[in-house]
Amino acid sequence: MCTLFLAALPGHGQGVTFESLLREMGDRDHVARLPVPDYRCLQASSYNRASVPPRGSEGWYADSDGVGFIREEKQDGRKEWVIMEHEGPGCLTKFWTPYFYYDLNNHRGPRIHIYLDGAKEPVINENFIELLTRGEYDGAPSKDNSFTVLRPFAQYTARAGDLYLPIPFAKSCKVTLDKKPFYNIVDYRAYPAGTAVATFTRGAYDAAQPVLAEMGTALETAAEYGGGTVLNLDRAVAPGARETLRLPDGSHAVRYLELRLGPEGNPHRLRSTVLRMTCDGEETMWVPAGDFFCSGNVVNPFHTWERSVDSNGTMSCRWVMPYQKSAEITLENLGPDSVDATLHVRVAEGAWDEARSMHFHAHWRTDEPVPGTPFLDWNFADIQGRGVYVGDAWTVLCPSTGWWGEGDEKIYVDDDYDGRKFPSHFGTGSEDYYGWAGGVVPTGADIFSAPFLSNVRIGNVANPRGYNICTRSRVLDAIPFTSRLRFDMEASAGTDIRNSWNLLHYAVVTYWYARPGAVHNRPPQPDWAAKPVMTVEELDAKESAIKAALGK
Repeated sequence: MCTLFLAALPGHGQGVTFESLLREMGDRDHVARLPVPDYRCLQASSYNRASVPPRGSEGWYADSDGVGFIREEKQDGRKEWVIMEHEGPGCLTKFWTPYFYYDLNNHRGPRIHIYLDGAKEPVINENFIELLTRGEYDGAPSKDNSFTVLRPFAQYTARAGDLYLPIPFAKSCKVTLDKKPFYNIVDYRAYPAGTAVATFTRGAYDAAQPVLAEMGTALETAAEYGGGTVLNLDRAVAPGARETLRLPDGSHAVRYLELRLGPEGNPHRLRSTVLRMTCDGEETMWVPAGDFFCSGNVVNPFHTWERSVDSNGTMSCRWVMPYQKSAEITLENLGPDSVDATLHVRVAEGAWDEARSMHFHAHWRTDEPVPGTPFLDWNFADIQGRGVYVGDAWTVLCPSTGWWGEGDEKIYVDDDYDGRKFPSHFGTGSEDYYGWAGGVVPTGADIFSAPFLSNVRIGNVANPRGYNICTRSRVLDAIPFTSRLRFDMEASAGTDIRNSWNLLHYAVVTYWYARPGAVHNRPPQPDWAAKPVMTVEELDAKESAIKAALGK
């Protein structure tokens, strides 16, 4: 089942329920409309509390992010550490933690307690690591939990676990650990006061087993949409040329897009062939086609809920892309050689909602390589308007055999940046944001795909030297914004590559929906797209030149 409409959800009109949230995860249309009920997406994490404004100060880039918590308290004579709390209706949407606790050999860790609506007894009281990973990794300790979440709502990735089970609450929520907190991230929704929310119970979980199984299968298979009008473009795109596919006029939505680029012997085709889209007179997409599919360097197979790349080079997108009156998709060849392009699109009629419908956006940024010091916040995007942020793909070219991603994500929503001067989302490390964990030097064995997360590529089979690509998409943890969203990622490398001559080369694609008229700071970069993809040897040469100039 590819598309589930909110109007058909059990309980819709009676407020937010566990089952309605499960079905929302499988409703591709839902994220393309402003959410009802509205909510704020917030985050609690173990980020280092030494990271305080002003932005750019030394403390702002403090590492050791596995030390933060809200407070310590006593519960029935035992000590507990509060890692998240919220007053008012809401829903827990995502948990992350590594599979080790202060010691790479400690895989047992603490117990997690989730208290809802002020209850004295937690609705969940289980081993934290096992709850998120399901104990599905080599060397996992014997299982302790009485409550096991079905895949893919809980899943082991690479040295970490991610829990996507929605846990709604009507009045309040508090999450604690029974040991001093280590690395952890909790994403949650805060609904407006008065929103009707049915609080999660174990009984509701048991009753929803058929829906859990149905949604789990849908999320993992991510089948192609099979209806609508089929449009095809199959031709050679000459250097400097554009080929455009005009979509049916009137209220419609692209529901499936499939692309292949050849020949394989053309080394430029993935970066220099640009995927463009215009909806209702606004350019809503300008991205090198390969980068859109996490394959800016070479074809990188992976499979998630919204995007897939097969080993034969077929690239598929299942994000819904609505428009009101008119739209067109263009392939532009900025490279020196002809590109054989096959584009397959399915478009379905749809009622454009004047109040809630949004255009889908995808935009790309790259720049000159960034030195290992001084640290800085590398901006993914700064969006002005009203919309919902739904994901990103982060590409890092690393010349080192060590770690490249100490940097934390910092996401500012609405008045966070200029008003609070502090982000609503302050993370604990680049790989943590993308759902996996460090602790050791990553290798090719750490590549994985899950419905909303993928470690698409590690530099090489032995270590991160080369291209590293991670991607994350958001459904229940999508981030609505009413006026502004700014996403920064710290350019903070591993401890062994923090000299001025240590370079990292970044590129990012951001995916988001917005009401017509939204603006952003990521214009087309045709000069960069036209360049050959930078190699690790070229980055080596740049490092050597800097060291020589410094007499090192």
